[in-house]
Amino acid sequence: MALPLLRPSATPAPQEPLLGHLRLAALRCRTAPRGPVEACALLHPEAQAEDYATALARLLPEVLIRRPVFWRPGTGSLSFDESWLLALARALRTGDADSAAFLLARRVLPRGRPLLRLLVTGLSERLDAS
Repeated sequence: MALPLLRPSATPAPQEPLLGHLRLAALRCRTAPRGPVEACALLHPEAQAEDYATALARLLPEVLIRRPVFWRPGTGSLSFDESWLLALARALRTGDADSAAFLLARRVLPRGRPLLRLLVTGLSERLDAS
């Protein structure tokens, strides 16, 4: 299932590193061969932000209740899914467990919640370290 890259509205939004990495990964995943997400490889301490972003972009269509929408890299506005992911990343980064649980419960199938939490946290940590 490919991630749609639609044209956004003209409303500008700040560009966050997490969003930039995820948009590029979603674009790459559109043309990449399909296969299972290799979460074990991401546990390696040398896994890079790009590895996490790619795994996240591949996982989202499988675990979200509705198909995610990502704008093209460099677009100034945010889709609902992009805003939701940024809110989830912020909740996980600040330790707001209640908000993270709410955000995950509203949009993510139960089987995908632990892996999605791992990927968003790992991506955020690597971007904060750089």
